[in-house]
Amino acid sequence: MTLFPFDPDDTALRCLVEALTESGQAVSIFDSEDNLRYANKTYQGMFLGDYDGPFTFTDITRHAHRNGLGVRIDDGDVEAFIARTLFRRRSVPRKSFETDLVDGRWFWIEHTVLSNGWVLSVGADITALKHNEKSLRQAHDAALTASRTDQLTGLSNRRHILGLLDEKLAANESTGSGLCVAVLDIDHFKAINDAHGHEAGDVVLEHFARACRERVRTQDHLGRTGGEEFLLLLPETRLDDGVRIIDRIRDGFPPALLAHSKLELPCTFSAGVTEALPDDDRSSILRRADRALYAAKAEGRNRTRVGLEGKH
Repeated sequence: MTLFPFDPDDTALRCLVEALTESGQAVSIFDSEDNLRYANKTYQGMFLGDYDGPFTFTDITRHAHRNGLGVRIDDGDVEAFIARTLFRRRSVPRKSFETDLVDGRWFWIEHTVLSNGWVLSVGADITALKHNEKSLRQAHDAALTASRTDQLTGLSNRRHILGLLDEKLAANESTGSGLCVAVLDIDHFKAINDAHGHEAGDVVLEHFARACRERVRTQDHLGRTGGEEFLLLLPETRLDDGVRIIDRIRDGFPPALLAHSKLELPCTFSAGVTEALPDDDRSSILRRADRALYAAKAEGRNRTRVGLEGKH
């Protein structure tokens, strides 16, 4: 049986150094006093450039920061970065981490502390992987947004706004800070479709959503639940304030403009609003809001009515 030689000869060492130099990985060795003892071509390009010393870890880090090289330091405080890094540099025998450079590249670093206190670092360029990861994350975010969004109006769709209602009910149950829920319905919407066509109806829906969104508060949530009906969630709001918010939305509500005919269509809405009661669930609070909406329609539309009866 042939034993592998424990100590490489000079030829093997030269081949090893050449391989490290040309590997494309960033390889460095620092001694126990943190003086750089070896750096291959990739590491030199990342941290040194035309630097001529002194070659301690701290001096190299300062040089790289001054000259737009090395790792990206988020707060720009190189001394604080050095202090944090030195504290952790030999805290464990081996660790792996990713880091991003000033030039936009990403590297995966394998950091090994040898028995004599020397430190070997080997970094692999993972920039392409990070870009793919970012693209996948963006695609996931876009798909998630699409799954939550009504395509015509850009508002939350029925599924999402009802999910938000469940969340707000649970939050109100624990905090008692108040929650109002309003169902809004565009008046005479069927007549608009019948008289001017479904394209005109879409224009009215888009206009209504846009105008409402501009008039609600940043903490409020508006979604389209179907047809010409919308659901408005008003967190941390008591009933009197909820009514005032809806009246403010209605006040001077602009007409919808049909661009091809320059026809202005009045855009009024009826609303039923109620405040969350203890132990309310989605069904009970929407039932009260719907009954209040029906009352607003029965009384002539373009008004707000309040649902006050108990949850059952």
